Amino acid sequence: MSKIKEKENFQILNIISTLIEATEHFLQLIKQKEMSQSIYIFNSIVEGIGSIENVINQSQSIDEKKDKEKIQKSLLLIAQEMEKEKLIKVSEITQFSLLPQLRRWKKRYEVYELDVSKERITIGVYISSTNPINTQPSSRINALLEEGKKQNASLVFFCSDDINFKTKKINGTVFQNGSWQQVPVSFPEVVYNVETTARRQQNQIEKKLRKEIPFTNFGVGNKYYFPDKLIRNRKYAELLAPFRLIKNESTVYHFLEKNNKAVIKPILGRQGLSVFLVEKKGGHYSIQKGKKERVLGQKKFNEWVQAILAVKNNDYIIQHYIEARTKDGEPFDIRAHVQKNSEGKWQITKIYPRIGHRQSILSNISQGGRTEELETFLDVEFGDKGSQYAKDLKKLALDLIVYVDKLMDFSLSDMGIDLTIDKSGRFWMHEINNGPESRYHQQDWATNTIGYAIYIAKNGIYTTNEFQKRDKIRGEFNARTVRLPVAELDNESITIGMLVSEFEEDVLAVRCAYVAKYEGKQFYYFTPKDIDFDAMLIRGYFYEDKKWVPKVVRYPDVVYDRLRLLGIEEHKSVTQILGDYKSIYDEMDDIPFTNEFYGSPISKLEVYDKLQATGELDDFIIPYQKVTRTRDVLDYIERYGIVIIKPRVGTFAEDVHFVSKIDTGKYVVAEKENKKYYNELSLTTFLSKKIKAGDYLVQKYIETRTLEGNPFDIRVHLMKDGTGEWSIIKSFPRIGLNYATITRLRHGGYRGQLEGFVQRNFGEVNPEKIIANIDKYSYKTARVFESLFMENVAELAFDLAIDKEGNIFLIEVNVNKPGIATYEFEVAQHAIPYASYLAETYKKVEVGNDQE
Repeated sequence: MSKIKEKENFQILNIISTLIEATEHFLQLIKQKEMSQSIYIFNSIVEGIGSIENVINQSQSIDEKKDKEKIQKSLLLIAQEMEKEKLIKVSEITQFSLLPQLRRWKKRYEVYELDVSKERITIGVYISSTNPINTQPSSRINALLEEGKKQNASLVFFCSDDINFKTKKINGTVFQNGSWQQVPVSFPEVVYNVETTARRQQNQIEKKLRKEIPFTNFGVGNKYYFPDKLIRNRKYAELLAPFRLIKNESTVYHFLEKNNKAVIKPILGRQGLSVFLVEKKGGHYSIQKGKKERVLGQKKFNEWVQAILAVKNNDYIIQHYIEARTKDGEPFDIRAHVQKNSEGKWQITKIYPRIGHRQSILSNISQGGRTEELETFLDVEFGDKGSQYAKDLKKLALDLIVYVDKLMDFSLSDMGIDLTIDKSGRFWMHEINNGPESRYHQQDWATNTIGYAIYIAKNGIYTTNEFQKRDKIRGEFNARTVRLPVAELDNESITIGMLVSEFEEDVLAVRCAYVAKYEGKQFYYFTPKDIDFDAMLIRGYFYEDKKWVPKVVRYPDVVYDRLRLLGIEEHKSVTQILGDYKSIYDEMDDIPFTNEFYGSPISKLEVYDKLQATGELDDFIIPYQKVTRTRDVLDYIERYGIVIIKPRVGTFAEDVHFVSKIDTGKYVVAEKENKKYYNELSLTTFLSKKIKAGDYLVQKYIETRTLEGNPFDIRVHLMKDGTGEWSIIKSFPRIGLNYATITRLRHGGYRGQLEGFVQRNFGEVNPEKIIANIDKYSYKTARVFESLFMENVAELAFDLAIDKEGNIFLIEVNVNKPGIATYEFEVAQHAIPYASYLAETYKKVEVGNDQE
């Protein structure tokens, strides 16, 4: 056998064992003719074998190669027979070829099995937002440290800010030589995550860490989701008191009509906070919180309910009140703290009564309650039935958590079950809690917490549940269910991925493919729907023999972003069409993008203000002012005669107005190719409506017209090149129709050739100087603009005006994907070299960090 690292060998053993179980399950499904499930399992088997090949490909013996070839041949035969739906043949190949081959493969690695029993495990104790030692009780921290020492485990405490994925190290806090020290340590084998957060609540760092290291702690959802799930699955549903999610006031009134007395509590609540007992008493309502009670009339009660519903991000449920009180009238419940132990099996860590004050509705210890031994309490309260109740409660707690764990994909490890007994002796369940309180049994809790973490690490178990999965969008790529070739990439060559929308013209993509090939780079394009975020794989399109060929490929070294939706707020309708564009930028935050500027239109006012504040472009910026009242516009008209009014933020020249004073008290307003005439009163009314509807600025009008009187501007398109420097790739005039305030190519305008256009229209003003100044000001503005913003920007387009004297002015700065029709090849000639430059620069930084 080749010399593979012991840990990798141990992982391979675990994967092969899982593959054997999966193959046995696949065989049963085939025999039962469950075709759809069989396909899913088969794809998982293929994927699992592929993950092993990634480890052993570098150094494998002749025997290992033969093993792999035999297994691959069996998989191919199974796939072919499944396509023909010859299930008997599939069953034969699986039973008599694939399964024996996998079992022989496992035996080959069992000879070298790693003895993990003596190896010291490093456990990471983690909270995303802050280091756990800052928030957790010292008794908990000390219990973990003591138990770690007993069980031969090292503990490192850390948060998201401490993680360095490039070096695979954590700048964690450890307890050494009697004091806390912050030291860089390698990634731990397992993470005990103090908080159970759903995927949508996790930052990108935590999502990425979960793909590399197993986590131990998972939750069951909120106080509404889990009971609803239990009811839908029926078993144990009778333990739950009837409840409803409060959607409006009528929910509360209808519930109280039926139940008279109910508990209202937040679905995200903890420790009995914001829990109310509500009782209808004739025409009044009693509200009790803790020991305090107040009685409200109909109107005041309705206002109280509305106030509850108005609390942002905190929905409430209303639930039938279970009367469970001691002989002395004290409210009580039974907390069963259950955990998985060092063998991965459930056990009761502590089960105990929680007894509240007789004037309160709560039994929570955190709200002033008390506790005592379970058997003693039950004997006092229920006499001869007490000992049997104790046995039944313990059995119910274990049976219940095993069932709940099954519902949650066997992911749970540390839960609190709140049970109670009413006057008739009936058992009820209030709720199941994630990460319950353990102040009176910290050491017992720590024993199981550390033991289970070590069990997870030693067995290489990655657990998950529905709260850690992304919601797939219709049509989104799933690497497990497709049959596509895998791209064979050269690891020494840079891979460029071009991110586009599925509706984008592929002319630029073809040009980029040719340039990349010439430059010796690997290139593919992909859309948001082509990403499998869970598998970290892409369905990339490679240009081969003048056609696009889809292949499964890893994430690229650099992304040429033509989608340009960074920072755009997620809209469900847009996501359904384009795919999960928002997650792309989070998921690939460690991959360089050619553009880091937000995709939303940039504020013209912000750009003008920042450029003007530098003092470097005073002669280049057209006089402007933010419009706060109609007088601002009228003053500008008096000063300059003709002005432009345009929105502070906007694209495609929408809502831009040309305003000219043609006589005393008379004005003409042109929008697009339309003109209207106003007197001063009607103009004031028009302007007032505009100002109320949005943010605008007013700007002096620079008359930019051809000899024939057509409006024009000069578009200068710049991109960064293979050295990271700005380069002008195209400059051209855009000529519009008569009376148009701006150039609109799609409405009859057209492009010209810059040198000939300037020579013809400004021949008497020194055309050579004008062209030189266009280049000069464009380069200068690009450098100044880049220095003013933190984000990396690789592409800019300026719209310039030229007055009759040949002076050049800046009209607009475009950062959001300027149009490139007819010169895609020039764009590709800059985009690919710059992307390569960016990737190379990024790699050098990574190497530097590694050396540090």
